[in-house]
Amino acid sequence: MKSKISFFFCAFLMAYAGSLFYPRWEKGGGEAQLSWDASGYYWYLPSVFIYHDLKAQTFKDSILQKYHPVPPEDFQQGFKLPSGDYVMKYTAGMAIMELPFFAIAHVSAQPLGYDADGFSRPYQFMIYAGAMLFVFIGLWYLRRLLLLYYSDLVTAIVLLLLVLGTSYLNYASIDVGMTHCWLFSLYVFILWNTHFYYQSFQRKYALRLGALIGLITLVRPTEAIAVLIPLLWGLEAVSRTALKERIRLFKTHIRTLLAASFIGLCIVSLQFIYWKYASGHWFVYSYGDQGFSWLSPHFRQYTLNFQCGWLVYTPVMFFALIGIIPFVKRGRNKLAILALIAINYYIVCAWNAWDYGGRAMIQSYPVLMFPLASFMQSVLSRKLLTWIVAPVALLFIYFNLWWTYQAHKGSLAGNIPGTSAYFWATVLRYDLPPEIQKLKDNKDLFQGTVTNAVVLYQNALTDTTTVTKEVQQSFVFPAPAQKFKWIRAEAAFFTPAKESNLWFMTHFRIRLKKAGQQLEERSIRVQRFLEQGVWQTINVDIQVDNQDFDQVEILFSNENNGPTTCVINNLKVIGFNE
Repeated sequence: MKSKISFFFCAFLMAYAGSLFYPRWEKGGGEAQLSWDASGYYWYLPSVFIYHDLKAQTFKDSILQKYHPVPPEDFQQGFKLPSGDYVMKYTAGMAIMELPFFAIAHVSAQPLGYDADGFSRPYQFMIYAGAMLFVFIGLWYLRRLLLLYYSDLVTAIVLLLLVLGTSYLNYASIDVGMTHCWLFSLYVFILWNTHFYYQSFQRKYALRLGALIGLITLVRPTEAIAVLIPLLWGLEAVSRTALKERIRLFKTHIRTLLAASFIGLCIVSLQFIYWKYASGHWFVYSYGDQGFSWLSPHFRQYTLNFQCGWLVYTPVMFFALIGIIPFVKRGRNKLAILALIAINYYIVCAWNAWDYGGRAMIQSYPVLMFPLASFMQSVLSRKLLTWIVAPVALLFIYFNLWWTYQAHKGSLAGNIPGTSAYFWATVLRYDLPPEIQKLKDNKDLFQGTVTNAVVLYQNALTDTTTVTKEVQQSFVFPAPAQKFKWIRAEAAFFTPAKESNLWFMTHFRIRLKKAGQQLEERSIRVQRFLEQGVWQTINVDIQVDNQDFDQVEILFSNENNGPTTCVINNLKVIGFNE
């Protein structure tokens, strides 16, 4: 009964978050439900069923100009082939799961007074509604799955920690157009059917597993590791005897397993058929220069970086990792659970774009709930431990709720990345001076009153000194003879158009050099502070300490060839001590 109450409370909270707190389906541009990556997963559906144009994509410019799911000049949903045709960046699994809800939206759009173009309000809402249905079913079956192995109280607590204490809350209620909540539920269904297959060896469970593993692979190819769950289920350790017995078992049910494999391969083959149709090749790597560093995974950066580290922003998962210890001692199906956790973590950390944050761990949370449940089971068996862990858990939950609020309605989380200095200056706070925003880019920020400053360099420039995607501005001068603890560069900036895309903002950099080689650099993105059509003075600091340098360079540049122009004048550099 406790776990049922916990489920309905969590479901209510997620429904509130996605429908009232921050309903993306009501928003437009980059905040819409179908924007950025989410629009890329979905793009197959309007391409096939509305525009009948899966290759040439002649409709894309009108959609980008009308709805702005990504910047109109930056078609991220696909890439252009030498032939002039396009290949979708993402695989088709999400589109297949979204198809029923797309169909409902399509037949409803015009009767409701909306354009039947694939991106008007009915489509945005139905993708949200479909995702929420999938989320609620997945969470309900996770509850039922955990009850097979743990008590009702432990299951209730685990559901609360999952929803209130992790970014699952965000991706299962607000950012539901992303893959993570869908993959989460697919993993739950795989675990559920695996459990009952090994209980009864009924054919229906094996065939479902084949379809589910095929579909989860079609959503994200690296999720093919889900096959380890049915392969290793029931094994508690690696031994020759256990492996021989498992092989014997597979031989006994070989016809069923072959049928399940055939179903899975048929589903996965849809992507190869699409690639062949769109490009003439059976396989296309659609992620360009993005890839994996298999021999040097980014474990520390992905897990503990203050910009987006998984455990930094989801500390409640420390409980799950600690729970591996009691799970190894007393848990069941250890080999399947632990192998999936370890391999998924390795894959996620090996991806070179590690700075996308802890969201990639969400799909593995169904298996991580087992060690988390083991941890809570151990805690509840010791009264003193319960009193210690309970307030820590509440603090972690409050942190996650605070972070979710900040990510959507607060002023402190927007336009990350950030630094450790910014994290500690803002954590659990709601209102801070605008200057603190500089810590997102620059760990050095002098917040006192500057006294006895010495001008090291000054250049009035002209109103035509500009920074564009083609032109950067650099000013170099000798290091001062006098030693200072701080150097500050300031300049006046003007922009005719506000740039809100983090990756296109103008950088204001200060560099310390020795014999032409860069020793240190500090920078800020000026559009974090710069309003359209107004001259504003902005500064950047660097703490020098005892650095041995002979030159200082001030550099203005547009990151990633950003399209926004900045005009600069009145550059001044000062040195001072505290």
